[in-house]
Amino acid sequence: MRRLLTAVSVVSLLTGTAGDASEEVRPAPATSTAGQEAARPPASPAPAAAITVAPARVEEARALVPPPLLHARFQPVVGTWVEYEYRTAQGRFPVRVSVVGETLREDGLPLYQVELDYQTTPRALMAAWVVGGARPVVERLAISVPPHPPISLPVDLYMDQPELRGVLTEEKPTDIREGAFAGKARQRVYRQEAQRSVSVILSTKVLVTGVESIRDDTASWVARKTGSGAQPELSAVPIAIPRLPEQ
Repeated sequence: MRRLLTAVSVVSLLTGTAGDASEEVRPAPATSTAGQEAARPPASPAPAAAITVAPARVEEARALVPPPLLHARFQPVVGTWVEYEYRTAQGRFPVRVSVVGETLREDGLPLYQVELDYQTTPRALMAAWVVGGARPVVERLAISVPPHPPISLPVDLYMDQPELRGVLTEEKPTDIREGAFAGKARQRVYRQEAQRSVSVILSTKVLVTGVESIRDDTASWVARKTGSGAQPELSAVPIAIPRLPEQ
C-alpha cells in the first residue's frame, strides 16, 4: 500500500486535497451515486475554455493523471489492455491499463472508461473517465483500495496537459531492440521542474496508450505485454467527492 501511495498520491486523493488541480472546473455533487450504473458516474460537459493549471499546483495535478495516460497516444479500443512494470527504488509491481467501456454523451462525444489495476497488496484500482476527441480530457477518476469504498473526484485535465508533461527538449526516431515491442519507435524527452528529465518511448505496437516506456530520475514504467478481452473491474458505485473551493 505504501508503494501505491507513492505512485499515485492516493493520500491526497482520499482526503480531497488534489481536487483543485485544474483552474477551469465545475463543482460536483457531494453525494453517493448508489443505485446508478457502477461503471459510469454522471457525465458533465468538457470545459469550453482552455484548461490551465496554476504553477503552484502542477505537482498536485500531475499526481492525478497517471504517466501512461499523460504521455499517451490514446488508442481507445474497448477490451484492449497493456501491462506495465512500475519500478522505483522501493520495489516494483505490474500495472495493467485497460479500456473497458464506451458510451456516447449528450454532446455526441465518446466517454471511455479506462482502468488501471495496480497489482499491489492490497490490490488497488483506478478508473478514469476520458472524453474522446482531438484532445482527450480526463473528466473524472475513481480510486478503489480495499477495504475502503471507492471514491471519485473531478479532474478535468487534458490527457496531454502541457504543464504536466513539461517542456519538450528532444524528439527523435529510435529503436526498441528486444521484447514484445521490438522495432521502430520514437523518443521524446521532457524537462520538468528542478531540471528533472523524463524520457518517453512511443510505439504503435503498444495498445491503449502507444507508450512503451517512461523513465525519470525516480521511477520507470516499461510495457511488458498487451492484449484484448479486458472487462470492467470496478464493481461498486464510487462516492462522489466535490471539488474544493479556492483556498
